[in-house]
Amino acid sequence: MERRSSRFWEIDCLRGLAVILMLAYHFLYDLDFFGIADIELRSGTLLYIGRGAAFLFILISGTALSISRSRDLKNIISGKTMENFSKYLRRGLRLFSMGLIITGITWIFFPGQYILFGILHFFGVSAVIAYPFLKYGKENLLFGLFFGITGLYLKDRTFGFSALLWLGLRPEGFVTLDYFPLFPWFGVLLTGIFLGNSLYKGGNRQFKLPEADKFLLQKPFSWIGKHSLSIYFIHQPLFLGLLLLNGLLDPRML
Repeated sequence: MERRSSRFWEIDCLRGLAVILMLAYHFLYDLDFFGIADIELRSGTLLYIGRGAAFLFILISGTALSISRSRDLKNIISGKTMENFSKYLRRGLRLFSMGLIITGITWIFFPGQYILFGILHFFGVSAVIAYPFLKYGKENLLFGLFFGITGLYLKDRTFGFSALLWLGLRPEGFVTLDYFPLFPWFGVLLTGIFLGNSLYKGGNRQFKLPEADKFLLQKPFSWIGKHSLSIYFIHQPLFLGLLLLNGLLDPRML
């Protein structure tokens, strides 16, 4: 039996892999965005790497939410704690607040493409609205399919208003550096919840894995996975600083 305080190393490693892929994609994006190198990021392999990193990151987040919820239920049943929706609300507000900071920074430096509903905004909202879905199993596959198909339908359509931008109803002429609406991305998170409720039922791993130390690079990948939020929040300033220090980026471009 896993202790409540334990972590699943494979979850941290997969999250770490997603972060590494994201860092690589964003660094190449910066090189292309500032005209330092001509890199095609909107099609082909690099596009799939960028989208794949986001997909994996969100999928794992859904799985982690499920595991956390399962362990909370054990304490509720044993009488150690009570049902506490505020935990998810606080997490959602914290993540959304971090997203708003990103909005402010990009509005200052990139006013024509600033981020209104990026991945941190998405995680902030999802942490709250995912709560009623945590109790479901296979049903989340159907819910996830609904969000995914609807998102694909909305992808190439525009609307004459912006109030529902967060859902995926993109206004005309909308341009942004980062965009993760609930349709289709909440469907990926729901699929992760399904995987968590199936593969980690009751907060315990339902399958066997070799010991973590038998895997090459497990420790650095796990470390990155454990600190994924902090890394995500600071990586772009670090990238820009690196480019400035190496003389590859003109400060007047910021």
